Amino acid sequence: MPDRKWAKRLYDYTSDGLILLHLFLMLYYAVYSVLLMLLVNLACLLLCGIGLYLLRKERILAHTLLIYLVELIHLTVSAIWVGWSAGIQVPLIGLTAMVFLSEYLGRSMKLPYIRSLPLALVNFGVYLTAFPFFFHRPGLLGLERSAVITAEMLWSLLVFGLLIWGMFSVVQLTSVSEHRLANKAETDELTGLLNRAGYDRLLKELDLNSTTLLLVDTDKFKGINDTFGHETGDRVLQKISRSLMGNFRQNDYVCRIGGDEFAILMVNVGTLENEKIAEKIRYINRELAGSIDDELPAVSVSVGVAHGAGAESWSELFRHADAVLYRVKQNGGRGCMVHSAESA
Repeated sequence: MPDRKWAKRLYDYTSDGLILLHLFLMLYYAVYSVLLMLLVNLACLLLCGIGLYLLRKERILAHTLLIYLVELIHLTVSAIWVGWSAGIQVPLIGLTAMVFLSEYLGRSMKLPYIRSLPLALVNFGVYLTAFPFFFHRPGLLGLERSAVITAEMLWSLLVFGLLIWGMFSVVQLTSVSEHRLANKAETDELTGLLNRAGYDRLLKELDLNSTTLLLVDTDKFKGINDTFGHETGDRVLQKISRSLMGNFRQNDYVCRIGGDEFAILMVNVGTLENEKIAEKIRYINRELAGSIDDELPAVSVSVGVAHGAGAESWSELFRHADAVLYRVKQNGGRGCMVHSAESA
């Protein structure tokens, strides 16, 4: 089952597609001077816009009912005016697909929505029974003219769809390329963590008051480089990175902001969880104490913690975390301290 964000994006694309479809039909009927269908599609276009607004407000039930009624009215008028022979099966199948999508996405987004499955089955039944029976019904425009209009419209719609798909693909590929370049610029090559540029970007996006900053410094790292060499030092940093990533939540951000310095931005963490943070650091230090399997030297980290609720700016939050980190280092390292009014 898709997550809420993915489901909402797909629903957005579906609604945008209906707007483009009615815009195309409106322009096409204007070319053939079919005034009634022009006005019907104009009304559908406006109502789809209202439906898009309802979707933005996450009123899925109201959105689904509105769009379904709009398409049902359009289908009915088309059948009377143009005739069943004029490709009416296409919007009927589209309407059936729409209600199936509503059912599926409504469940995925866990929001109020219409139980659309019965409607979809009714639509499908109508298509199987009514369409073959009424296939030769000409409609008010007459069989020959409606067939010509529909054939040209479907061909133009195919070309139009391919053009839209092509433009969308170009935009998407460009967006993906830009996203990859941005990710590469913000990723530390050695550890795969966010680098200082990524850390600075996060400060612009996160809420200060609900964020907790952990500054992590590797104890006596210079001695490891001097004794075992830089290659071993790099492997130690990679081990620290894996340990930090493995012991913090998926919605926390672990960054490498310097040579052997790391920063962790924890979201929605209060002072009541200070002991949990301290326990995480104790566990991380036990992991880093050394393993026969990796043949790496034992290492430990010192950590300074500061809550954004106690700071007026990101720079002040950093100073708070750095101050208590300095005190941990003075006390021999391998520990964790939380900034408070008493420790200031």
